[in-house]
Parts: sequence; structure tokens; C-alpha cells
Amino acid sequence: WMQTSPVGLFLLSLSVAEALQCRAVPGSLKQIDAGAGRVCGVDNADNLVSYQGNSWVSLAMKGKHVSVGPAGLWSVSLASLVFKQLRGRWIQVQPGSLIQIDAGGDKFVVGVNAANSIFCLNRGPVLQYAGQGNIPWIPVMGSLKYYSCGPFGCWGVNRLDQIFVKLDVSGDACKGSDRWYPIQGFLSLMEVGSDGSVYGVNRNGVVFKRLGVDACNPFGRSWLTLKAAGVARHVSYDRGILWVVARDGQVQRCQV
Repeated sequence: WMQTSPVGLFLLSLSVAEALQCRAVPGSLKQIDAGAGRVCGVDNADNLVSYQGNSWVSLAMKGKHVSVGPAGLWSVSLASLVFKQLRGRWIQVQPGSLIQIDAGGDKFVVGVNAANSIFCLNRGPVLQYAGQGNIPWIPVMGSLKYYSCGPFGCWGVNRLDQIFVKLDVSGDACKGSDRWYPIQGFLSLMEVGSDGSVYGVNRNGVVFKRLGVDACNPFGRSWLTLKAAGVARHVSYDRGILWVVARDGQVQRCQV
């Protein structure tokens, strides 16, 4: 499923490292996700939390992954079951078994399961599902351990930390084209912001930003190394702020 790209299109060029202007945020997290003006995360006790007024407020749910964005607030439980928040309460999405979920696309949802299989949900079911009946997950060809979408395409990494981009993805066609475009470099996870910004973390905990991503060039042109405090574990970006979770759980709020 890994097709070759046109020669020269994705030449890797590392830009000079850029130091981030960051300040520590109270609390300790394992995972974080920012989107649609909200910031949510998973704390060290597996509680799902929301950032409000410089503190973390409980979302009355335990889980391993949470995502907030144009598609709403979604989570994966400790048992890998999928939940959607509807009018302030969590409803289980049937069927559904994922380890990572992303609500950052244009009102569609994507995710991967423990076998690295990829799934997505079109906008209609995402907005209409209220807990009754089965939800129509669409299998996506390929194998990824982390998958995230934005307005210009979806980015993912596989078990070997190789990076891929999928185009022609929309709210009514969450599956996109069958083609995967390889991007040079290696990342262990990556997050796409709702404005199309692409950030990632490699296995050494170094944070990267993809430069030049836009509607005309959805692949971007090069990676910029970002210097943040400590060794990063997770990142997420929304509305000019990059949220960085260090391996020790410390959370940084960085101006981009």
C-alpha cells in the first residue's frame, strides 16, 4: 500500500531549530488534544480532563485517548471502546474498538485499532449518532499506529515511524483516495491542526513542525525542529498555541 511518490517532491530538508516561547501549565498529562478552541487530555490517573481557566476539569470519564475538534468531543475508553460526548454526557458508539481517535477533520472522525487497521466515519453519522443502532465505520486501506486529519489531508505514521499523507479526504468522503504519499522523516506520532498545521514527535522526544503545508501544497516542503522544554511525549496545536506534554507529564503552552 506504500506507493512511491514523484521524484523530488518530498526531499527532506531540515530547517534550523527554532526555540519556542513556552510557559508551564499546572497539572500532569499523558496525552493532549486541542481543537475548535478547546483543549482536552488524559491525566496520569487515566481521567479525561478539559483545560478551563488555567486548571484541568474532570470530564467524568476514564480513557486512553481523547480528541476534540470540528467533529465534537470523542474518546477511547481503557477497554478501547469508542465514546462521543452528546449534550454533556458520554454515549458509547456501537460498534467501535480503537486505540487512537481524531476529531480534527471537517466534522468527520478517523482512528486506528490495536491491529493498526484504519477506520473513518463520515460527517452524517458523526453528527447524527445519538446512541441508537450501529454506526457505519468505513475501513481505510493501509496500516497505521496514529492518524490525524485536517483541511488539506490526513497524516499518519506506521509501526516503523514512517510518515504518510492521504488526499481527497472530506466530510462526505472520509476514506479519501486509495493512494498514500510517503513523506521523508520518521515520527512516532503526529497531529494536524484544524487550520492544516502539522506537528509531530519522534521517538527521541523531539518536536517537529511541517513547513509550507497549504491547499496548494498539502505535503509541505520541510521539517522545522522546535526546541521545547524537556523530552516531548505528545503535542497538539490549535489557534496559535502548541501544547506540548513532556515524558514526565509536564504540560507546556507555547506561542507559535
